[in-house]
Amino acid sequence: MNLSPRTEKTVVPLRSHIGLLIAVIIWASTFINIKIVLLQVPPNTLAFLRFFIASIVLVLYAWLTGKPLIARKDLPWAAVSGLTGVTLYNFFQNQGLKSAGAVDAAIIASMAPVFMAILAWLVLKENITRKQILGIIIAFAGSILVATKGSLSGLNLDSAKVWGDILILLTGLVWACYNISLKKLLDRYPPETVLTYSTVLGTLFLLPLIFPELPFAIGEVSLWSWVNIFYLGLLASAVAYLLWNRALTKVTTVAAGAYIYLIPFLAALIAAVFLQEIPDIYTVCGGIMALAGTYFASTAK
Repeated sequence: MNLSPRTEKTVVPLRSHIGLLIAVIIWASTFINIKIVLLQVPPNTLAFLRFFIASIVLVLYAWLTGKPLIARKDLPWAAVSGLTGVTLYNFFQNQGLKSAGAVDAAIIASMAPVFMAILAWLVLKENITRKQILGIIIAFAGSILVATKGSLSGLNLDSAKVWGDILILLTGLVWACYNISLKKLLDRYPPETVLTYSTVLGTLFLLPLIFPELPFAIGEVSLWSWVNIFYLGLLASAVAYLLWNRALTKVTTVAAGAYIYLIPFLAALIAAVFLQEIPDIYTVCGGIMALAGTYFASTAK
């Protein structure tokens, strides 16, 4: 059963799915980088630095390759993209993690694809098939299994943490809004142009948020931290976002959102490789469920 009259028009190229997979692998790896840098750099300042680096790279790339400019009438959508996907997402995530429990934060953050599916259906009139709904449910369950390790005892029910949980929930909502605004622009402009504008505008919106964190000892930031900051700027904030934007020109918002469920599993695998944290049976089983659910949600017609 379809929840919308719109039908699929084209076969999605394999490279679009590969691009989404690479993007979420990069984003899954950032948990290690962010953890390292936050020991020396405040959260909002870190967000500003990484997207400032990404802005410089993207502007130079767009200029050297002659990418078109966005018309004035479409600038509000570019501003919405920057405000939601860069500014608010990073602000809500950084501030929410200060008080939200790690387990409940992971579960609540997994609501992002659900928000994406609902908004895509309501705003973009995208198809949602029964198989996609099934895939979303399976992937969501797998993501929760990875996050909870098979037990809900780690859930933080302290009322003092409710505000942090709300902020984490808002990251899912603003990420969904980001993807909807991207779709509005990607129909008319190349992905590189859309990403450049949203990144630059989002970085400008981040600027006021760093002032409460000043001054901090920037001269004491280690070389290794700067290496991680540039990794976050170049790969996580430029390359991964570009791969995601390009894929959205071919893939529905619902299908793309399902890939988000792979992040907890991929983060566990990366931790196993670099931190020698051996994945347990819940991570393995939850990862298999997330992979299966993502496959159903991204390939169902």
